[in-house]
Amino acid sequence: MTKHIFELENVSERDRRKFLLDNILGQMVRGCAFAATVLFGPILFIYAIYVVGTFLPPESKEAQDPTPDSFVSSSEEGS
Repeated sequence: MTKHIFELENVSERDRRKFLLDNILGQMVRGCAFAATVLFGPILFIYAIYVVGTFLPPESKEAQDPTPDSFVSSSEEGS
């Protein structure tokens, strides 16, 4: 069974502080990477859809609406 660095008796105070600092900085870097993924992931996804859309022919952008009645409210339909 391995012991944690704080349980070891022959470890100097400097090594303990370095270990603690490395752990804290490592967690901060992981958190920063997670936040960047959450922030830039959707932005890159939307940009990728835009880039794919630029390769479509112009005729596809000028097509008629496939659901022309989708903006009619249900109260107007019954009248």
